[in-house]
Amino acid sequence: MDDLSKQIAGITLEQESNDDQSEANDFYETRRVSRNVNFARLEKGLLLFIYIHETTKYTLHLETTLWDRRACFNVINSGNCSKPRDQCRREHEILYRQPNLCMFWYTQSCKHNNCRYSHRFENLSQYHHYIFTNTDNMIFKLIRFVRNFAGHYIDSAIEDATDVQELQREVVVLMTHLVHSLSRKRDNSIEHLNLFLEATTIKQMISIGDLLQKLEKPYRVPEIFFQSSINFTTHWYKCGSSKRSIDFKQISPECQTYFNNIFVGFYHGRLRSRGASAAWD
Repeated sequence: MDDLSKQIAGITLEQESNDDQSEANDFYETRRVSRNVNFARLEKGLLLFIYIHETTKYTLHLETTLWDRRACFNVINSGNCSKPRDQCRREHEILYRQPNLCMFWYTQSCKHNNCRYSHRFENLSQYHHYIFTNTDNMIFKLIRFVRNFAGHYIDSAIEDATDVQELQREVVVLMTHLVHSLSRKRDNSIEHLNLFLEATTIKQMISIGDLLQKLEKPYRVPEIFFQSSINFTTHWYKCGSSKRSIDFKQISPECQTYFNNIFVGFYHGRLRSRGASAAWD
C-alpha cells in the first residue's frame, strides 16, 4: 500500500504540474476542430516579428552569447585565451568576466556536490543591459524562430495536413504569448493583441477571460522552435514533438522595458499613421 500511495501521489503531483502549464491546443479547446488556422491569419504577426528581430539582433547578440555558452570560457575567466580568435571555436568578443565561474557548469555540467566554483552568472548588471535571465534568452530565441519562419517557411515541405495545422496553431499561440508578455498593454484587455496581431486570429481562440488567464501560465513550446538552424525545405515539424516550458513572467525588468519600447516604436512607425489607436494609457 505504501508503494501504491507513492505512485498515486506522484501522479497527482504530475497532474497538478501539468494543470499549471498550457499548450497551443488549450487555446482552441472550445472551438470546432474544423475551424482551421489559415496561414494568412499569421501574416500581420510575422511582419511584426521580422521588424522586432531585425531591430534587436545586433544589440542583443553579445549578451545572448554568454547564455548560449558560445563565449570562450578562458576569456570569461581571465580575459585571455591561449588560442588566437580565428583558431578558438568560441567567441572572444565578450566583455563579461567572472574568475570564479565553474568551467564544467559552463561548458556542460558539474557533478561535484560541493564545487567551490560558482554555478551561476554573477554581477551581470556590470556587463549586460537587457539579458539577465534564462527566460530573457529563451524569448530572444523564440523571436528569432518566428522571424526565420516568416522568411523561410515552405508549406508544401510539410506534407501532412495535420502537422501543418498544428504548426500554424503553435506559431499563432507563440506570437500571442510574445506580444502579451513584451508589449505595453492595459490590464484585463486584449487590445494589444488585436493591435499587433490579426484580430480574427485572436477571435478564433477561447473567450477573452480564459485567454488572459492562460497567458499568465507557463507555456510549453515545441523544442525545435529554440534551434538556431532549421531546414525549412524538409518535413521539419511533426505533431507531438517534444516541448520545453517557458514562464514569461520570469522576464527581467530590463528586458521587459527594452521590448516595451520596441513595440511602442513599431506602433508609432507603422501603425499610428494608419489610424490605429494605442493599446495602452
